[in-house]
Amino acid sequence: MTKISVRSLFGGKEARSVQEALEVLRELWKEDGTVRNLLSKAARAGYVLVDTKDMPAHLLAALKTALARLRERLGEEKPSTLLVKPGKGKEERKPMTWESPEGVRYVVHPYDLTPREERYWGFRDQRVQEALAWVERFLANSEVEEGPSLLEEALEREENPHFRREIIPPDLEGKLRTLGWKGALEELIRLVDGLPAREKELKQAVESIAALVDPTTKEVVALKTPSGWEVRGQASKRVMKAVVSLDLLRDYLQGEWSTGDARRLAQDVEPYAPGLVDRLEAIAALRQAAYLLKQYGRRPKVAVYRDLATGEPVLRAPVLG
Repeated sequence: MTKISVRSLFGGKEARSVQEALEVLRELWKEDGTVRNLLSKAARAGYVLVDTKDMPAHLLAALKTALARLRERLGEEKPSTLLVKPGKGKEERKPMTWESPEGVRYVVHPYDLTPREERYWGFRDQRVQEALAWVERFLANSEVEEGPSLLEEALEREENPHFRREIIPPDLEGKLRTLGWKGALEELIRLVDGLPAREKELKQAVESIAALVDPTTKEVVALKTPSGWEVRGQASKRVMKAVVSLDLLRDYLQGEWSTGDARRLAQDVEPYAPGLVDRLEAIAALRQAAYLLKQYGRRPKVAVYRDLATGEPVLRAPVLG
């Protein structure tokens, strides 16, 4: 039975936890041959801890853990199963075991260890080298092609209620249905194709307004003349604002325009010439639908990886960037 003086072994080295204490013991094992011989003898023949008074419990626990691991390792000293043969003049190292926190044991070879733990870490594992070479060949043997667009997939699955893809947001769908859309994507594509005609009709409708009519009295409150607008009766601020906004809207629609800015001008004119806001709402919904269809119609690039032996595609992955 080997006696181990805990106080002398740690020699005043500080450790605040079991893990830190294990690190201290590991350093002592590497640097001090006397400690290495003492612990090896204790692991083989049994031991008793002495000089434990006032020693922290985590130091005792770390020492017992280290001896248990060492005993387990020494018990496995059987004919070597090492797969990598060291070069001339180097001793053969036997595999060890490592137990995970879940209690699973793994066989650890010297070439699996980090430099800090094992001086033979530099040995290369041929299995790893072969696997790396295979992966590199597999990745190099790839082709980039265009995959089906989201719109194409949605059109293909549209007739199958189990796999149908809803690509139109509910709020936009509600607006489109007020325009007569029944829900079919082919029909929506045709509806969007009519967007330029609706924009042209709006422009013509604005240019054709020749009079502003009071919605209550049904009387003409402003009349367009060759020299400009003639405001009849007592000119109110609302009527004057409508006249100015109508002229601004007519000029605005001559170039590139947004439905938001056009709607703000049309709202001033709407009480005296109804229908402009509804036309703009329809155009806004169709423009949004056109944007979504364009986005969904883009075909993504897909990398196709093939089996190195047969050439059959076995993996498809999106190409990022």
